[in-house]
Amino acid sequence: MAEMIIKGGNRLFGEVNISGAKNAVLPILGAMAGMRGRAVLYNCPHITDVYVSMEIIRFLGGEISLKEGVAEVLPENIHICSIPEDPGSKMRSSITFCGGLLGRFGKVSFYPPGGCVLGKRPIDLHIKGFKALGAEISEENNMITAKGELKGAEIALGFPSVGATQNIMIAACFAQGTTVIENPSLEPETEELMKYLNICGGDIKKDEGRFIIKGVSELRAKPYSIMSDRIEAGTFMLGAAMTGGKLSLRGIRRDEVGSVCDILMRAGCDIKEDREGVVIKAVERPRAIGEITTGPYPAFPTDLQPQLTAMLSVAAGKSVVRETVFENRDRHIGELIKLGADIKEEGGYFVINGIKALRSGCVVCHDLRGGAAMLMAALAAKGESRLKNAEYIFRGYENIDKKIRDIGGIAEITDKD
Repeated sequence: MAEMIIKGGNRLFGEVNISGAKNAVLPILGAMAGMRGRAVLYNCPHITDVYVSMEIIRFLGGEISLKEGVAEVLPENIHICSIPEDPGSKMRSSITFCGGLLGRFGKVSFYPPGGCVLGKRPIDLHIKGFKALGAEISEENNMITAKGELKGAEIALGFPSVGATQNIMIAACFAQGTTVIENPSLEPETEELMKYLNICGGDIKKDEGRFIIKGVSELRAKPYSIMSDRIEAGTFMLGAAMTGGKLSLRGIRRDEVGSVCDILMRAGCDIKEDREGVVIKAVERPRAIGEITTGPYPAFPTDLQPQLTAMLSVAAGKSVVRETVFENRDRHIGELIKLGADIKEEGGYFVINGIKALRSGCVVCHDLRGGAAMLMAALAAKGESRLKNAEYIFRGYENIDKKIRDIGGIAEITDKD
Protein backbone atom coordinates (compact mmCIF):
# COMPACT_ATOMS: atom_id res chain seq x y z
CA MET A 1 0.00 0.00 0.00
CA ALA A 2 1.20 3.51 -0.74
CA GLU A 3 0.39 6.81 0.88
CA MET A 4 0.91 10.36 -0.33
CA ILE A 5 1.54 13.29 1.97
CA ILE A 6 0.37 16.57 0.48
CA LYS A 7 0.99 20.04 1.87
CA GLY A 8 -1.60 22.17 0.16
CA GLY A 9 -2.40 25.82 -0.26
CA ASN A 10 0.06 26.73 -3.03
CA ARG A 11 -1.05 27.92 -6.44
CA LEU A 12 0.10 25.62 -9.24
CA PHE A 13 2.35 27.51 -11.67
CA GLY A 14 4.68 26.37 -14.44
CA GLU A 15 4.88 23.74 -17.16
CA VAL A 16 3.70 20.16 -17.22
CA ASN A 17 4.87 17.73 -19.89
CA ILE A 18 1.86 15.52 -20.57
CA SER A 19 2.73 11.82 -20.77
CA GLY A 20 1.57 9.25 -23.28
CA ALA A 21 -2.08 8.29 -22.97
CA LYS A 22 -2.89 5.35 -20.72
CA ASN A 23 -6.14 4.69 -22.57
CA ALA A 24 -4.33 4.62 -25.92
CA VAL A 25 -1.25 2.57 -25.12
CA LEU A 26 -3.08 -0.24 -23.29
CA PRO A 27 -5.25 -1.40 -26.25
CA ILE A 28 -2.25 -1.06 -28.57
CA LEU A 29 -0.23 -3.33 -26.27
CA GLY A 30 -3.21 -5.69 -26.15
CA ALA A 31 -3.39 -5.75 -29.94
CA MET A 32 0.26 -6.83 -30.02
CA ALA A 33 -0.89 -10.31 -28.98
CA GLY A 34 -2.22 -10.79 -32.51
CA MET A 35 0.86 -9.46 -34.30
CA ARG A 36 4.14 -10.69 -35.66
CA GLY A 37 7.36 -8.74 -36.04
CA ARG A 38 8.85 -6.16 -33.69
CA ALA A 39 7.65 -2.73 -32.59
CA VAL A 40 9.06 0.31 -30.85
CA LEU A 41 6.48 2.45 -29.07
CA TYR A 42 7.54 6.00 -28.23
CA ASN A 43 5.98 8.21 -25.54
CA CYS A 44 5.00 5.10 -23.58
CA PRO A 45 4.18 6.11 -19.98
CA HIS A 46 5.79 4.48 -16.96
CA ILE A 47 2.57 3.63 -15.11
CA THR A 48 1.35 0.58 -13.26
CA ASP A 49 -1.14 -0.49 -15.93
CA VAL A 50 1.60 -0.56 -18.55
CA TYR A 51 3.70 -2.73 -16.24
CA VAL A 52 0.76 -5.14 -15.92
CA SER A 53 0.45 -5.29 -19.72
CA MET A 54 4.15 -6.09 -19.88
CA GLU A 55 3.62 -8.98 -17.44
CA ILE A 56 0.88 -10.37 -19.65
CA ILE A 57 2.95 -10.10 -22.84
CA ARG A 58 5.82 -11.96 -21.19
CA PHE A 59 3.48 -14.64 -19.84
CA LEU A 60 2.12 -15.18 -23.36
CA GLY A 61 5.65 -15.75 -24.62
CA GLY A 62 6.48 -12.34 -26.02
CA GLU A 63 9.29 -9.98 -25.09
CA ILE A 64 8.99 -6.36 -23.97
CA SER A 65 11.17 -3.74 -22.33
CA LEU A 66 10.52 -0.15 -21.29
CA LYS A 67 13.16 2.49 -20.73
CA GLU A 68 12.80 6.27 -20.68
CA GLY A 69 9.45 6.23 -22.43
CA VAL A 70 10.46 3.81 -25.20
CA ALA A 71 8.91 0.33 -25.22
CA GLU A 72 10.44 -2.35 -27.41
CA VAL A 73 7.99 -5.16 -28.09
CA LEU A 74 8.61 -8.52 -29.76
CA PRO A 75 5.26 -10.33 -30.10
CA GLU A 76 6.60 -12.79 -32.69
CA ASN A 77 7.08 -15.61 -30.15
CA ILE A 78 3.71 -15.31 -28.42
CA HIS A 79 2.23 -18.80 -28.35
CA ILE A 80 0.12 -19.08 -25.18
CA CYS A 81 -3.59 -18.40 -25.69
CA SER A 82 -4.67 -18.14 -22.07
CA ILE A 83 -4.54 -14.92 -20.03
CA PRO A 84 -3.80 -15.73 -16.37
CA GLU A 85 -6.09 -14.56 -13.59
CA ASP A 86 -3.11 -12.73 -12.13
CA PRO A 87 -2.01 -10.33 -13.62
CA GLY A 88 -5.14 -10.24 -15.80
CA SER A 89 -7.37 -9.43 -12.84
CA LYS A 90 -5.37 -6.30 -12.00
CA MET A 91 -6.85 -4.11 -14.72
CA ARG A 92 -9.85 -3.85 -16.99
CA SER A 93 -7.78 -3.44 -20.15
CA SER A 94 -6.37 -6.95 -19.89
CA ILE A 95 -9.39 -8.07 -21.90
CA THR A 96 -8.07 -6.28 -25.02
CA PHE A 97 -5.49 -9.06 -25.37
CA CYS A 98 -8.37 -11.40 -26.23
CA GLY A 99 -9.20 -10.01 -29.68
CA GLY A 100 -5.66 -10.44 -30.96
CA LEU A 101 -5.18 -13.92 -29.52
CA LEU A 102 -8.54 -15.09 -30.84
CA GLY A 103 -7.82 -13.70 -34.29
CA ARG A 104 -4.25 -14.97 -34.51
CA PHE A 105 -4.69 -18.43 -32.99
CA GLY A 106 -8.42 -19.08 -33.21
CA LYS A 107 -8.71 -19.49 -29.45
CA VAL A 108 -8.38 -17.53 -26.23
CA SER A 109 -9.16 -18.26 -22.58
CA PHE A 110 -9.46 -15.53 -19.97
CA TYR A 111 -10.94 -14.61 -16.62
CA PRO A 112 -13.26 -11.63 -16.11
CA PRO A 113 -10.91 -8.62 -15.98
CA GLY A 114 -10.24 -6.51 -12.91
CA GLY A 115 -9.48 -2.83 -12.42
CA CYS A 116 -11.23 -0.12 -10.45
CA VAL A 117 -14.56 -1.01 -8.84
CA LEU A 118 -16.88 1.38 -10.70
CA GLY A 119 -19.99 -0.76 -10.98
CA LYS A 120 -21.05 -3.84 -12.91
CA ARG A 121 -18.94 -3.11 -16.04
CA PRO A 122 -20.11 -6.31 -17.75
CA ILE A 123 -18.17 -7.92 -20.58
CA ASP A 124 -21.32 -9.03 -22.40
CA LEU A 125 -20.65 -6.68 -25.33
CA HIS A 126 -17.22 -8.26 -25.83
CA ILE A 127 -18.77 -11.73 -25.78
CA LYS A 128 -21.58 -10.66 -28.11
CA GLY A 129 -19.01 -9.33 -30.57
CA PHE A 130 -16.93 -12.50 -30.52
CA LYS A 131 -20.07 -14.61 -31.02
CA ALA A 132 -21.16 -12.45 -33.95
CA LEU A 133 -17.76 -13.05 -35.54
CA GLY A 134 -18.32 -16.80 -35.27
CA ALA A 135 -16.59 -17.75 -32.04
CA GLU A 136 -18.04 -20.38 -29.75
CA ILE A 137 -18.11 -19.32 -26.09
CA SER A 138 -17.86 -21.63 -23.08
CA GLU A 139 -17.19 -21.09 -19.38
CA GLU A 140 -15.70 -23.38 -16.74
CA ASN A 141 -14.52 -22.48 -13.23
CA ASN A 142 -14.95 -18.77 -14.02
CA MET A 143 -12.62 -19.05 -17.05
CA ILE A 144 -14.18 -18.02 -20.35
CA THR A 145 -13.03 -19.60 -23.61
CA ALA A 146 -13.72 -18.29 -27.09
CA LYS A 147 -12.66 -20.30 -30.14
CA GLY A 148 -13.44 -20.63 -33.81
CA GLU A 149 -12.66 -19.32 -37.27
CA LEU A 150 -13.79 -15.72 -37.48
CA LYS A 151 -15.99 -14.31 -40.23
CA GLY A 152 -17.06 -10.74 -40.85
CA ALA A 153 -20.39 -9.60 -39.43
CA GLU A 154 -22.52 -6.55 -38.73
CA ILE A 155 -22.37 -5.80 -35.01
CA ALA A 156 -24.54 -3.16 -33.35
CA LEU A 157 -23.43 -2.28 -29.83
CA GLY A 158 -26.18 -1.48 -27.34
CA PHE A 159 -23.81 1.03 -25.70
CA PRO A 160 -20.71 2.63 -27.27
CA SER A 161 -18.33 0.71 -25.01
CA VAL A 162 -14.70 1.69 -25.46
CA GLY A 163 -13.26 -1.71 -24.55
CA ALA A 164 -15.77 -3.73 -26.58
CA THR A 165 -15.29 -1.56 -29.66
CA GLN A 166 -11.52 -1.94 -29.44
CA ASN A 167 -11.59 -5.68 -28.79
CA ILE A 168 -14.01 -6.38 -31.64
CA MET A 169 -11.99 -4.11 -33.95
CA ILE A 170 -8.80 -6.06 -33.24
CA ALA A 171 -10.45 -9.46 -33.70
CA ALA A 172 -12.23 -8.33 -36.88
CA CYS A 173 -8.88 -7.59 -38.51
CA PHE A 174 -8.41 -11.38 -38.71
CA ALA A 175 -11.96 -12.28 -39.80
CA GLN A 176 -12.76 -13.40 -43.31
CA GLY A 177 -14.73 -10.70 -45.08
CA THR A 178 -15.96 -7.37 -43.77
CA THR A 179 -17.12 -6.39 -40.28
CA VAL A 180 -19.20 -3.30 -39.52
CA ILE A 181 -19.40 -1.99 -35.95
CA GLU A 182 -22.47 0.20 -35.42
CA ASN A 183 -22.78 2.58 -32.44
CA PRO A 184 -19.09 2.19 -31.54
CA SER A 185 -16.93 4.17 -29.17
CA LEU A 186 -15.60 7.24 -30.98
CA GLU A 187 -13.11 8.24 -28.27
CA PRO A 188 -9.81 9.63 -29.59
CA GLU A 189 -8.05 6.60 -28.09
CA THR A 190 -10.21 4.27 -30.18
CA GLU A 191 -9.27 6.19 -33.32
CA GLU A 192 -5.64 5.98 -32.19
CA LEU A 193 -5.96 2.19 -32.11
CA MET A 194 -7.51 2.25 -35.59
CA LYS A 195 -4.58 4.31 -36.90
CA TYR A 196 -2.06 1.93 -35.41
CA LEU A 197 -3.79 -1.21 -36.68
CA ASN A 198 -3.85 0.30 -40.18
CA ILE A 199 -0.12 1.06 -39.97
CA CYS A 200 0.40 -2.59 -39.03
CA GLY A 201 -1.47 -3.83 -42.09
CA GLY A 202 -5.11 -3.50 -41.08
CA ASP A 203 -7.87 -2.16 -43.31
CA ILE A 204 -10.19 -0.07 -41.11
CA LYS A 205 -12.25 2.95 -42.05
CA LYS A 206 -14.56 5.20 -40.06
CA ASP A 207 -17.69 6.09 -42.00
CA GLU A 208 -20.60 8.11 -40.62
CA GLY A 209 -20.02 7.07 -37.04
CA ARG A 210 -19.32 3.40 -37.66
CA PHE A 211 -16.19 1.33 -38.25
CA ILE A 212 -15.76 -0.84 -41.34
CA ILE A 213 -13.06 -3.49 -40.99
CA LYS A 214 -11.87 -5.70 -43.83
CA GLY A 215 -10.05 -8.83 -42.71
CA VAL A 216 -6.36 -9.24 -43.55
CA SER A 217 -3.99 -12.21 -43.51
CA GLU A 218 -1.78 -10.87 -40.73
CA LEU A 219 -0.75 -7.81 -38.72
CA ARG A 220 2.92 -6.91 -38.30
CA ALA A 221 3.96 -4.67 -35.41
CA LYS A 222 5.39 -1.29 -36.43
CA PRO A 223 6.97 1.71 -34.67
CA TYR A 224 4.55 4.30 -33.32
CA SER A 225 4.42 7.34 -31.03
CA ILE A 226 1.58 7.27 -28.50
CA MET A 227 -0.72 10.30 -28.31
CA SER A 228 -0.62 12.50 -25.21
CA ASP A 229 -3.00 11.80 -22.35
CA ARG A 230 -6.02 14.11 -22.48
CA ILE A 231 -7.21 12.84 -19.07
CA GLU A 232 -3.90 13.71 -17.42
CA ALA A 233 -4.04 17.12 -19.08
CA GLY A 234 -7.61 17.67 -17.90
CA THR A 235 -6.67 16.66 -14.37
CA PHE A 236 -3.92 19.28 -14.19
CA MET A 237 -6.18 21.91 -15.77
CA LEU A 238 -8.81 21.31 -13.09
CA GLY A 239 -6.08 21.41 -10.45
CA ALA A 240 -4.96 24.80 -11.74
CA ALA A 241 -8.55 26.05 -11.54
CA MET A 242 -8.87 24.81 -7.94
CA THR A 243 -5.69 26.56 -6.81
CA GLY A 244 -5.98 29.78 -8.83
CA GLY A 245 -2.83 28.91 -10.75
CA LYS A 246 -1.46 29.09 -14.27
CA LEU A 247 -0.16 26.06 -16.15
CA SER A 248 1.31 25.41 -19.57
CA LEU A 249 0.46 21.87 -20.65
CA ARG A 250 3.06 20.72 -23.14
CA GLY A 251 2.22 18.17 -25.84
CA ILE A 252 -1.58 18.43 -25.83
CA ARG A 253 -3.87 20.14 -28.36
CA ARG A 254 -6.87 22.21 -27.41
CA ASP A 255 -9.24 20.07 -29.47
CA GLU A 256 -8.14 17.00 -27.47
CA VAL A 257 -9.39 18.63 -24.24
CA GLY A 258 -12.22 20.63 -25.78
CA SER A 259 -14.96 19.62 -23.34
CA VAL A 260 -12.71 20.48 -20.38
CA CYS A 261 -11.84 23.86 -21.92
CA ASP A 262 -15.54 24.63 -22.37
CA ILE A 263 -16.27 23.90 -18.70
CA LEU A 264 -13.28 25.83 -17.40
CA MET A 265 -14.12 28.90 -19.48
CA ARG A 266 -17.62 28.79 -18.02
CA ALA A 267 -15.89 28.73 -14.62
CA GLY A 268 -14.00 31.92 -15.50
CA CYS A 269 -10.62 30.57 -16.60
CA ASP A 270 -8.70 31.91 -19.59
CA ILE A 271 -7.45 29.22 -21.98
CA LYS A 272 -5.16 29.68 -24.96
CA GLU A 273 -3.29 27.41 -27.34
CA ASP A 274 0.29 27.92 -28.47
CA ARG A 275 2.77 25.90 -30.51
CA GLU A 276 3.68 23.65 -27.60
CA GLY A 277 0.29 23.01 -26.05
CA VAL A 278 -2.45 24.59 -23.98
CA VAL A 279 -2.14 27.36 -21.39
CA ILE A 280 -4.70 27.83 -18.62
CA LYS A 281 -4.83 30.90 -16.42
CA ALA A 282 -7.28 30.52 -13.55
CA VAL A 283 -9.17 33.15 -11.61
CA GLU A 284 -8.75 33.40 -7.85
CA ARG A 285 -11.90 31.34 -7.35
CA PRO A 286 -13.78 29.47 -10.09
CA ARG A 287 -17.47 30.08 -10.75
CA ALA A 288 -20.18 27.46 -10.60
CA ILE A 289 -21.10 26.03 -14.00
CA GLY A 290 -24.75 25.03 -13.69
CA GLU A 291 -25.32 21.44 -14.81
CA ILE A 292 -23.01 19.00 -16.64
CA THR A 293 -23.60 15.38 -17.69
CA THR A 294 -20.90 12.82 -18.43
CA GLY A 295 -21.21 10.54 -21.43
CA PRO A 296 -19.42 8.87 -24.34
CA TYR A 297 -17.23 11.09 -26.51
CA PRO A 298 -17.65 13.94 -27.38
CA ALA A 299 -19.54 14.50 -24.10
CA PHE A 300 -17.65 15.36 -20.91
CA PRO A 301 -15.53 12.29 -20.04
CA THR A 302 -16.44 10.17 -17.05
CA ASP A 303 -12.70 9.83 -16.34
CA LEU A 304 -12.65 13.52 -15.40
CA GLN A 305 -15.89 13.60 -13.42
CA PRO A 306 -14.28 13.11 -9.97
CA GLN A 307 -11.69 15.83 -10.64
CA LEU A 308 -14.41 18.18 -11.92
CA THR A 309 -16.53 17.49 -8.85
CA ALA A 310 -13.54 18.35 -6.66
CA MET A 311 -13.04 21.63 -8.52
CA LEU A 312 -16.72 22.55 -8.26
CA SER A 313 -16.61 21.94 -4.50
CA VAL A 314 -14.69 25.23 -4.17
CA ALA A 315 -16.49 27.13 -6.96
CA ALA A 316 -18.71 30.09 -6.14
CA GLY A 317 -22.31 28.95 -6.42
CA LYS A 318 -24.27 25.77 -7.07
CA SER A 319 -23.38 23.16 -9.68
CA VAL A 320 -24.93 19.81 -10.60
CA VAL A 321 -23.01 16.87 -12.04
CA ARG A 322 -24.77 13.85 -13.49
CA GLU A 323 -22.77 10.64 -13.98
CA THR A 324 -24.27 8.40 -16.68
CA VAL A 325 -21.45 5.97 -17.53
CA PHE A 326 -20.52 4.20 -14.26
CA GLU A 327 -23.10 3.77 -11.51
CA ASN A 328 -20.46 3.50 -8.78
CA ARG A 329 -18.28 6.41 -9.80
CA ASP A 330 -19.23 8.29 -6.65
CA ARG A 331 -16.89 6.97 -3.98
CA HIS A 332 -14.88 10.19 -4.04
CA ILE A 333 -17.94 12.11 -2.81
CA GLY A 334 -17.66 10.89 0.76
CA GLU A 335 -13.94 11.64 0.80
CA LEU A 336 -14.49 15.21 -0.44
CA ILE A 337 -17.10 15.67 2.28
CA LYS A 338 -14.41 14.72 4.82
CA LEU A 339 -12.51 17.79 3.59
CA GLY A 340 -15.54 20.00 4.14
CA ALA A 341 -17.22 19.85 0.71
CA ASP A 342 -20.98 20.45 0.57
CA ILE A 343 -22.18 17.73 -1.82
CA LYS A 344 -25.43 15.80 -1.83
CA GLU A 345 -26.34 12.82 -4.05
CA GLU A 346 -29.87 12.99 -5.39
CA GLY A 347 -30.99 10.24 -7.77
CA GLY A 348 -27.78 9.96 -9.78
CA TYR A 349 -27.02 13.68 -9.55
CA PHE A 350 -24.31 15.31 -7.43
CA VAL A 351 -25.56 18.66 -6.14
CA ILE A 352 -22.54 20.76 -5.19
CA ASN A 353 -22.73 23.98 -3.20
CA GLY A 354 -19.28 25.45 -3.50
CA ILE A 355 -17.42 26.52 -0.37
CA LYS A 356 -14.58 29.02 -0.17
CA ALA A 357 -11.91 26.50 0.79
CA LEU A 358 -11.48 22.83 1.62
CA ARG A 359 -9.74 21.78 4.81
CA SER A 360 -6.86 19.32 4.96
CA GLY A 361 -7.34 15.82 6.29
CA CYS A 362 -6.83 12.10 5.80
CA VAL A 363 -8.73 10.57 2.88
CA VAL A 364 -8.82 7.29 0.98
CA CYS A 365 -8.37 6.76 -2.76
CA HIS A 366 -10.92 4.19 -3.91
CA ASP A 367 -10.04 4.15 -7.62
CA LEU A 368 -7.74 5.78 -10.16
CA ARG A 369 -9.67 8.92 -11.09
CA GLY A 370 -11.18 9.34 -7.65
CA GLY A 371 -7.63 9.24 -6.31
CA ALA A 372 -6.60 11.98 -8.75
CA ALA A 373 -9.54 14.06 -7.53
CA MET A 374 -8.44 13.67 -3.92
CA LEU A 375 -4.89 14.62 -4.89
CA MET A 376 -6.07 17.88 -6.49
CA ALA A 377 -8.37 18.58 -3.55
CA ALA A 378 -5.47 18.10 -1.12
CA LEU A 379 -3.32 20.49 -3.16
CA ALA A 380 -6.07 23.12 -2.91
CA ALA A 381 -6.59 22.69 0.85
CA LYS A 382 -4.27 24.51 3.23
CA GLY A 383 -2.30 22.27 5.55
CA GLU A 384 -1.15 18.67 5.40
CA SER A 385 -3.33 15.92 3.96
CA ARG A 386 -2.70 12.20 3.73
CA LEU A 387 -3.95 10.11 0.82
CA LYS A 388 -4.24 6.42 1.63
CA ASN A 389 -4.29 3.76 -1.13
CA ALA A 390 -2.42 6.20 -3.37
CA GLU A 391 -1.24 3.29 -5.54
CA TYR A 392 -4.47 3.69 -7.48
CA ILE A 393 -3.17 7.02 -8.79
CA PHE A 394 0.00 5.44 -10.13
CA ARG A 395 -2.08 3.25 -12.47
CA GLY A 396 -2.57 6.22 -14.77
CA TYR A 397 -0.29 9.13 -13.82
CA GLU A 398 3.42 9.02 -14.56
CA ASN A 399 5.83 10.57 -12.03
CA ILE A 400 2.90 12.43 -10.51
CA ASP A 401 4.73 13.50 -7.36
CA LYS A 402 7.64 15.01 -9.32
CA LYS A 403 5.30 16.79 -11.73
CA ILE A 404 3.47 18.33 -8.79
CA ARG A 405 6.69 19.50 -7.16
CA ASP A 406 7.84 21.03 -10.46
CA ILE A 407 4.77 23.33 -10.50
CA GLY A 408 4.97 24.48 -6.90
CA GLY A 409 3.04 21.78 -5.08
CA ILE A 410 4.39 19.72 -2.20
CA ALA A 411 3.89 15.97 -2.54
CA GLU A 412 5.72 12.96 -1.12
CA ILE A 413 5.09 9.26 -1.62
CA THR A 414 5.59 6.89 1.28
CA ASP A 415 5.29 3.11 1.02
CA LYS A 416 3.21 1.24 3.55
CA ASP A 417 3.17 -2.46 4.40
